[in-house]
Parts: sequence; structure tokens; C-alpha cells
Amino acid sequence: MTGDMEKKYPIPSDVRMYTREEVAEMIECHKDHVVMLSEVGCLSCIRIGKRYMYSYEAIKKFQHDYEGVNLSNRVKALEAYRIVESRK
Repeated sequence: MTGDMEKKYPIPSDVRMYTREEVAEMIECHKDHVVMLSEVGCLSCIRIGKRYMYSYEAIKKFQHDYEGVNLSNRVKALEAYRIVESRK
């Protein structure tokens, strides 16, 4: 569980949403790279107000689907997206 334990409804870790800064820290890249991965379609996000938020499940799916694939720039990420989509 995460969140303030004094709250009436603590947030389970599988429900918590992460910011692009938090995701960037998790996958050890710059936040702009996280934005690019979302724009390309590799990493799903949800827009809530002005913020883009990422679910735990979306991050895990990204890790699973793109394991061993080069995502170092937009061109390679687009190519990887096409490859992953063709596997489905």
C-alpha cells in the first residue's frame, strides 16, 4: 500500500498512478523520453487534467512487450512499435 495511511482509503500499489517524472526515474531515462514513448504508442498513459499519468499495469506491459528492443530515439521507437504490434 502507498499513500498516507491516515487517509480513509489508502492507495494500493497496483492502482496508484505515476507521473512521467516518476516513470523516467523508474526506467532510468529523461522525462522527455517517456513523453516520446507515449506519443509513439509504446507506453500507454491517461491524461488527467493537464497531467499525463501512467498505471502500474501500463509500465509492466511496456517492460514485457519491449524487452530487448531498441527505443533509443523516435525513429527506432516507431520501428519497435510496429514490430510489437505485428506480434499481436
